[in-house]
Amino acid sequence: MPQRSPEHAMNGRAMDAVCRHGASANSPHGPRIRVDPVPPRGQTAHMHQGPLYASTTASTRPKLHEGVASFMNGVYAWMAAGLGVSAAVAYGLSHSLEAIQFLYGSGFGMIVLLAPLAMAWFLPSRMQRMSTPAAVGWFFVFSATMGAGMTYLPLMAAASPAFMSVVAQAFVTTVAVFGAMAVFGYTTKKDLSGVGQFLVMAILGAIVASLLNLAFLQSSGLSLGISVVVAVAAAGLTAYHAQAIKQIYLVNGGRNNLAIVGALALYVDFVNLFLSLVRLFAASRD
Repeated sequence: MPQRSPEHAMNGRAMDAVCRHGASANSPHGPRIRVDPVPPRGQTAHMHQGPLYASTTASTRPKLHEGVASFMNGVYAWMAAGLGVSAAVAYGLSHSLEAIQFLYGSGFGMIVLLAPLAMAWFLPSRMQRMSTPAAVGWFFVFSATMGAGMTYLPLMAAASPAFMSVVAQAFVTTVAVFGAMAVFGYTTKKDLSGVGQFLVMAILGAIVASLLNLAFLQSSGLSLGISVVVAVAAAGLTAYHAQAIKQIYLVNGGRNNLAIVGALALYVDFVNLFLSLVRLFAASRD
C-alpha cells in the first residue's frame, strides 16, 4: 500500500490561536502573555482572570502550582483522547475493503490528505468562540480525519512484521521525546517564544516542500530531509506549546476553550513527530 500522506505539519496555525493570547519576553514570570481579544462570554470587558492574579502570596503558591498541573493534565488527557480516536479510525478503516478502495482508489484520498491542513488553519481561532461541547466535537472530527489519513499505517504493519516493528519503535521513541520536551517546556524559565516562531516557519516550509514533493518531485531524499526537519521542529514545538499553554492559563485561566485548543496543538506535535520517525526508521532499514 503506497504511503500517500505527506507530513501532517499543521503546527503553525494549530497553535496560532493560543499564541494570539500572546507570548513575548520581558516578564518576571517568563513569557509575557497578551490578553486574547475575545472577551469572556457574558462580559463586556476583557480582564485578567487567571490564577496568577488570584494567587500572589506564599501560602497560596502550592495551590497555584497544583492548579496549573491539574489543568495541564487535562490538556494532555484531551490530546490522548484525540490520539485514541485517530488510532481507532485508522485501525477500523484498515479492516474495511470498501474504505480502503475509497481512500486509495479514488480522488477522495487527496481530500482526506488535505482536509486536516484546512481544518488546522481555520479551527483554532473559531474554537475560542464556540461552546465547549462544540469545540470538543470539532476536535474529535479533526482527530478522526487525521486517523483516516493514517490508515496506511495499520495496513502496512499488517502486511509486514518488519514495518510493525518500525511503527512500535517510532511510537515508543515519540512518547519518550514528546514527554521529555513537554516537561522541559513546562519547567524551563527560558522564554521559548522566539525559538517557537522560528520552528513554526520551519514547519510551514516543510508543508510547502512536502506538497511539492508529493505532487511533482517524488524524491525519496527530499522526503527524508523533510522528515528530519519536521521531527526536530515538532520536538521543539512541543516544549514551546507546553510553555505557552501554561503561561496563558496562569494569566487568563482556562477560558475560551484553552484546554481544547492546546490539546489540538500538542496533538499535532505528537503526530508530526511520530510520522517523521516512522519514515526515518523505515528508511534506515532499507
